[in-house]
Amino acid sequence: MKSMLIHEWKMMVKSKKNVLFVMALVVLILSYCFIFQPNKETNDTFDPEKAKQQIQNLEAVQQGKKARGATGFSTMSGRAVYAENEYSIKLLSKLVTSYEDGDFVRFAHLKLLDFLKNGVPTDEKLLEQSIFLSNDYQFAFNQTTLRYQGYLEEELPVTYEMIEQKTALQTIQNILLGTAVLGIIFVAIYFSSDMLTRDRQNKTVLQGLPIGWYRLINIKSFVSFSYTIIILAALLVIASIVLTILNGFGSFDIRVPITLPRAEPEYGFSFNQYDTISLGKFLMKGLAFFFILIYLFIRLNAMLGLLFKNAWLVLMVSTVLLFSELIYFSRTTNKLFGIDISNFPQTYFEFGKIISGEKMFLVNVESITYGKGLIVLAITLLIIEIALYVTSRFITKRRFYHGV
Repeated sequence: MKSMLIHEWKMMVKSKKNVLFVMALVVLILSYCFIFQPNKETNDTFDPEKAKQQIQNLEAVQQGKKARGATGFSTMSGRAVYAENEYSIKLLSKLVTSYEDGDFVRFAHLKLLDFLKNGVPTDEKLLEQSIFLSNDYQFAFNQTTLRYQGYLEEELPVTYEMIEQKTALQTIQNILLGTAVLGIIFVAIYFSSDMLTRDRQNKTVLQGLPIGWYRLINIKSFVSFSYTIIILAALLVIASIVLTILNGFGSFDIRVPITLPRAEPEYGFSFNQYDTISLGKFLMKGLAFFFILIYLFIRLNAMLGLLFKNAWLVLMVSTVLLFSELIYFSRTTNKLFGIDISNFPQTYFEFGKIISGEKMFLVNVESITYGKGLIVLAITLLIIEIALYVTSRFITKRRFYHGV
């Protein structure tokens, strides 16, 4: 077993396909850190020049109102527009000053006041396509204000990079909250897609090894799992170091907004509840999903390798399964084949959205929870383990290598 472990490690490390893929990942990460992220504007990006221009425009409007004597309460609009503009001018001026002085604690205070008056910045294209516009805007408002409140309540050393969510830890958080998390799982699929089929080139040597067939598959799975974890950890360290140098490390105490199941109905209506957890807790909860999913797809690849005996077919089928939810996902789809989507494992592949409660909010299915996700994935893994064991008994070592 020791010799086989060493052999498998050498095969994984020396594999040209793996080496080239790792090099591509390193280039992709460095390109993101040095090129894409520095030029990326988020909803939290503040442009002082644009704010100054807005102040000038408002001041011109105010002068016109003074000249017309329109500085009081408007019976037509029901608003005191002149007073509102004065407030906006003062608020924008203070935002510009705090930005230029680098006082981002004060900046966060002022942004909260701005949100209360003008609402939060949102992705207009996303809202245009929304079928639940009111709910989505309320969701965005709560997510943004809770995050800013967290900066102040935790008394964090707030930086502009933290405001823009570009620190190392926040970048990792946003990757886990997006579809990009599927790319992390794909790494495991790619590395393990040929763990059985590559041995068909050495039939005589490997068929005679004094190791049981199922045990040999387990050894290969263990090496693939370990290799994947080490490579992903190394890439994470590289990305974290570069992002820390560029934007700072961040803090594990940063608050991550989460959505909770709806409260008891009040006046005939029920509403989603919102809370926060620390970024450290968010990442720790994500590790459970991460390890299960990585191991699950490696064992799935082992079974597919026995069935198809072709690495490219294994890679293709596993990849389709990984991205399968994207084929049918919609805000109104809460059942699949008449079964609640919370009972399907692919619902939990984007596990960052499960931890934050965003998936539950998007599809309005309150049974999509962190705990149920772990249970569903554990049951799926158990089914794959049983299927792999049965398949290894049916497709023996001799049958796999020689097709008889």
